[in-house]
Amino acid sequence: MTYVDPQVPPTERVVEVRERNTTGWMVAGIVAIVAVIAVVFMLTQRPGDLNREQMMQAQEQGRAAGMMEGAQSTMTSSAQQAQFAAENAARAASAVADSARRDTERAAANANQAAQAAADRAAPPAPPVDAPPAPTPQ
Repeated sequence: MTYVDPQVPPTERVVEVRERNTTGWMVAGIVAIVAVIAVVFMLTQRPGDLNREQMMQAQEQGRAAGMMEGAQSTMTSSAQQAQFAAENAARAASAVADSARRDTERAAANANQAAQAAADRAAPPAPPVDAPPAPTPQ
């Protein structure tokens, strides 16, 4: 036996009916077809053929540009080496000048001492301060 309560309203069922929406699939199909056509177009197109003379001119221009860059690089390197050598030469010249100045000062001091020693040996001894004056010859 089935018992139905008269107080409870009957339940309703809501059923949604979806329609088929194919718009997304259509857009995807069109994009795929365009992509395939673009790939085929890129594969079948070739750049225009260059003649041999144009290729030779392009090669010569490339060689000339390479030689110019090489010359500039060599020139920059040589300039840096010359600057380095000049700085080293200046330092060496300064060191030699300082050494010569010190040697000259030492030689002058030695010459001064030798002159003083020679003057001391050549001068007669000074009379003592307490001694009477020496008689003058007449």
